[in-house]
Amino acid sequence: MTLKFPRALALLAITASIGAASAQTVKIGVIAALTGGGAPWGLAAAEGPRILAEEINSKGGLAVGSKKHKVEVIAYDDQYKAADAVTAYNRLVNQDGVKYVIIMGSAATMALKQQVEDDKVVALTASYTGKALDKSSHYMIRLYSPPDDYIGSFIGWMKDNVKGKRIVIINPNDETGWDQTQLATKVFKSNGFEVLGSELFERAQKDFQPMLTKVIAMKPDVIELGGTSPATAGLIIRQARELGYDKQFSKTGGAGPKDIVASAGAKAAEGTINMLYADPANEGYKRLSAAYKKARGQDPNEIIVSFYDAAAVLVSAIQKAGTAEDTSKVVAAFPKALPMKSVQGDQLTFGGKATYGVDAQVMSINYIGAIRNGEPVVIGKTK
Repeated sequence: MTLKFPRALALLAITASIGAASAQTVKIGVIAALTGGGAPWGLAAAEGPRILAEEINSKGGLAVGSKKHKVEVIAYDDQYKAADAVTAYNRLVNQDGVKYVIIMGSAATMALKQQVEDDKVVALTASYTGKALDKSSHYMIRLYSPPDDYIGSFIGWMKDNVKGKRIVIINPNDETGWDQTQLATKVFKSNGFEVLGSELFERAQKDFQPMLTKVIAMKPDVIELGGTSPATAGLIIRQARELGYDKQFSKTGGAGPKDIVASAGAKAAEGTINMLYADPANEGYKRLSAAYKKARGQDPNEIIVSFYDAAAVLVSAIQKAGTAEDTSKVVAAFPKALPMKSVQGDQLTFGGKATYGVDAQVMSINYIGAIRNGEPVVIGKTK
């Protein structure tokens, strides 16, 4: 693995490749927040495909038709900013020659949505916003099930298992947060919760006491943290506890319990209910976690399974298409690449038409977790 630091673009690049110079190359670009509050997600977005690339390359490369291809992953830091995402995309496509990109954030996805279609670049997005996909989406594919698909099941579980029905929703002030707030408000209300209010904050914000003073005065039974970055969610939890809030926290999007605990402290985070992309006890997840820790020196955010699985679906579609060059054939091959087993053994399928009007999404399984004694524990599964 090599690191590049093109300072003028404020981009961090991570690459994974093999040394066979004569082999043809499939390049996968990653545009993600590799620094800042979203870094646990962004590093997982980069490392998941890189781990898969190393596995494929160690076996001689990716067989496409009669030829072997090495797989190279190039990841650039967009710092969770749409403008930096556009810069990263242009660098990947126009300088690095990338035909396949993975995009982490909603703002980045929306900024690049039309450009992806115009360039016929196959883009796998982790965006939560429902606006990412529509009937005009041909080259944009969502890489997992977002809240639109699982939040009804998640909040239905909360209805039966959480005491109190008075709730305040807190989210970041961007496309992710706006969409998440709108969706969560609707679903909480339909499940009998009283939504007392909603608050938005800036991603770089650190002091939440003025906002939390207002929130706590509403006397909520639950504070819902939605698409808040994990470390920031931990800050909010810790500051709320310091102000005397002693009731429930939930987080229906953007998992990261270990980062929450690191920021909030185990005592403050105890009992927080959150969506999980992975079961920490699953052997497939343990294997990915060990590979990430070897590379990065720390445990990953468990969203790594989604990016690893998405990269696996992508390379399978390339193989099914019989070409790495013709992206129109590759995108048409996604329905043939699925169903397939995820790294955790769950069934991945292809869908999305019922919600977005087009089948352009990898349908994945999510888990319901709780933080207990500083560790994430699976307590349920979304349907």
